[in-house]
Amino acid sequence: GVRLEPTARGAFLDTRVHRIGEKRFRALYQVFDSNASNPMGRCGAGREIHLFVYELTLPKPIERGRVLISSCLETLSLVSQNSGRSNSESDFSSVIWQGDGFSIEWWGIGPGGDTSSHYALRNDRFVPTRSGEGNR
Repeated sequence: GVRLEPTARGAFLDTRVHRIGEKRFRALYQVFDSNASNPMGRCGAGREIHLFVYELTLPKPIERGRVLISSCLETLSLVSQNSGRSNSESDFSSVIWQGDGFSIEWWGIGPGGDTSSHYALRNDRFVPTRSGEGNR
């Protein structure tokens, strides 16, 4: 089955199954300390959250990609995590599944200076696509 990374402090499981063609996927959000080696330093109490995507295969799921989605060190977070509502830190609704993969809506500016990013399944891995590449 799926195991948490040894340094993970916790996790959030998306219980929905996401389909792309005949394949089925599930998202697991793992939480890590930002600066575990220097807890009194920059982002010492901060968190890093990675999205891990697993294909649901037998006999066990296979990791098909991981994306840093929230980071104190990288000043990165999701729109949904900045709503101001209680428990917004565990709101991953800014990760939106689509026919060929998923999109992420960033709070402010995300990786590469974009406000959103798209990841598509290519050769059994989720990889970032360039804007306009879409469902090729």
